[in-house]
Amino acid sequence: MLRHYRARHENEVLDTPRIDAASRKQMLDEALLNFMVKDCQPLSIVESEGFRELVQALQPSYVLPTRKTIKQMVAKKYKEKRERVKKEVQQAVAITFGNLWTSKWAGRPKTPQLMPSRRCRGTWQRAILPGPRIL
Repeated sequence: MLRHYRARHENEVLDTPRIDAASRKQMLDEALLNFMVKDCQPLSIVESEGFRELVQALQPSYVLPTRKTIKQMVAKKYKEKRERVKKEVQQAVAITFGNLWTSKWAGRPKTPQLMPSRRCRGTWQRAILPGPRIL
């Protein structure tokens, strides 16, 4: 089978689309930004020697953006996301904040409760309220 491949197909040009350098840089910058935001990485990671070596090993031609550039990219992405969320909220039929749950404690009324949540480092953490909060 290997002999057949080498004889018949090895020299064929693959029809894979080529990405120009500017598009490739933009794609890598976006991936870097997503990594930093999703994993709560500091902006200074782009100045870290170990991180620079890793990026150089993975993609030698890629030039990391500066900390200032990353800050501008984060601000731009935040504004875009905020506008998108504003539109979604304006078009929403109903909105709930946190998790609604029913009290299971003896002697407490079975009313909807609000348990605020916050996201940090990729996990949801719930704040436990001292008593029932009726909505």
